[in-house]
Amino acid sequence: MGAAAAQPVAPPVSTESAPPVAPAPRAAPLVGVIAASQTLDLAPLVEGRLDQVKAHLGDRVEAGQVVAILETRVWQLELSARQAQLQAAEAEHARAVLQLEHAKQKSQRQQQIRSYAAGEEVETAEQGVQLASVDLNLAKAKLAEMKAQVAVATETLEQARIRAPFTGIVSEQYVQPGMLVNRATPILRLVREDLRLRFAVPQALATLLRPGSEVWVHVARLPQPLKGVVDRISPELDPSSRHLRAEARLELSPELRGRIPIGLVVDVSLPALTPPGPTAAKP
Repeated sequence: MGAAAAQPVAPPVSTESAPPVAPAPRAAPLVGVIAASQTLDLAPLVEGRLDQVKAHLGDRVEAGQVVAILETRVWQLELSARQAQLQAAEAEHARAVLQLEHAKQKSQRQQQIRSYAAGEEVETAEQGVQLASVDLNLAKAKLAEMKAQVAVATETLEQARIRAPFTGIVSEQYVQPGMLVNRATPILRLVREDLRLRFAVPQALATLLRPGSEVWVHVARLPQPLKGVVDRISPELDPSSRHLRAEARLELSPELRGRIPIGLVVDVSLPALTPPGPTAAKP
């Protein structure tokens, strides 16, 4: 029988697998710092000896709440003296009003009997009216001065009570009762409960950052990241680090307020700054 027809030989099958497609690169987390929306050292507007500190480290205070009081005995005595002087000025003013009214009545009577009275008496009555008017003006000026002095003494007494300008938490107490304090001597440090995030992005990603961008803050021992919204962006890069500084407003639930310390270093992720990865080639 004849030779069998040659069978076609299949090409060898390669056992090597296709090279894997690299996953899309993810942006490395940025580093940020938790900051207070406002921090203020509370100092008195007047000089005196500290009498009481009514708020201490970690205390939450409301806006307008008295947090410290200076000794007020001298200022209370000053206010009492000014109030007594005001009462005397009010009496002098009332006396001047009566004297002017009496002088006017006397002058009117002299005018009515002018044809029978001597000219000197009429002139004297008119001069009496003028003098009484001057005395009344002096009494008015003295009364206004005493009212101003009472207002100043009252304001000074009020300034001895240091009040919180906003609702916040005491983070530091600098002095103790009995110490002398003045405008240059802070008593307490107060921080707002509202927190912010301060961070920076490298210059390669700076053009992608926009006001309104979402940020996610990863805090250790918190089950969920915190959400923030970018609302402040610097217009210039830092010349040494080549980073762009920005800030975000953090959205905190009531149960988290007071639990996150200011100054905490955290990881920050910004979905808007994740660079697009390469697409896999079609077969």
